Amino acid sequence: MVAEIPQPGFIKKLMIAGQLNRLIVLISTVVSVVIFVVLMMLTLVGVLHTFFTWVDFLIFALLSGTGIFGFYLLLHAKGIQKIDAVFPDFVRDLAESRRAGMTFTKAIVFAAKGNYGVLTPEIHKIAQQVSWGSSVEDALSAFSLRVRTRTIQRTVSLIIEASKSGGNIADVLDAASRDAREIKILDGERRANMASYVVVIYVGMLVFLVIIAVLSGQFLPAMVVKDVGGGAGKMGAGPEQVAAITTVFFYAGIMNGLGSAVVAGVFEDGTFSSGVKHMFIMVLITWFMFKFIIGV
Repeated sequence: MVAEIPQPGFIKKLMIAGQLNRLIVLISTVVSVVIFVVLMMLTLVGVLHTFFTWVDFLIFALLSGTGIFGFYLLLHAKGIQKIDAVFPDFVRDLAESRRAGMTFTKAIVFAAKGNYGVLTPEIHKIAQQVSWGSSVEDALSAFSLRVRTRTIQRTVSLIIEASKSGGNIADVLDAASRDAREIKILDGERRANMASYVVVIYVGMLVFLVIIAVLSGQFLPAMVVKDVGGGAGKMGAGPEQVAAITTVFFYAGIMNGLGSAVVAGVFEDGTFSSGVKHMFIMVLITWFMFKFIIGV
């Protein structure tokens, strides 16, 4: 009688798929955003009276969402970069195990006993999936979906095709290891080159805020007073006009921060999701300047 292979529970499946932490972060993000949106609505209808306005709570909702999820993505990306750095060593060891006569399954289980730094938990997940009856191809595909880097997805795709077609898999693994290492080097060079563009975007945003601060704090009030004092009366009540135009500047600053963050993320990593953390930083700087320096 063949013993039945135990199946993992729901939480264990999420952990193996690498989705548990992401699910927790998403729930935390949604809860925090909903709390600030509720506070915004209560302030808007006049039920809640605090130092902060309904616009502030709207900004808090944006900051909480981009802050929690953005910095989770940042930490996740840092971990992925470390995985990319040691992944060629793992592939090379698989090639050596294959040359020693091991099957692909035994080679992966044997590799799970080694130490590959941050990649070790991922190798354990692959070995667990294989031990629970999944094919090596399915386990490697799930691994590439969890990590989601071009290097690993390309290498895993190459390994899977070589495994299906037969032939000398060890040579294919060696070639895949060298290819992954070269791609990692090229990606590092690209990131170094793009870092200067991200810095330029931040400098441009700060210059924009400084110009708005000077206009709101110096030139705009002087122009309004001059018009009113000259008897033209075209600007109406001076302080009200200054406040209204400053509010428009504030909205423009927020929109500029959001747009600049998206561009910075694309320059940095080639994806829009990388801009989420920049949204948090730029919106926070803009809100702090208008709230406590300019005054909105």
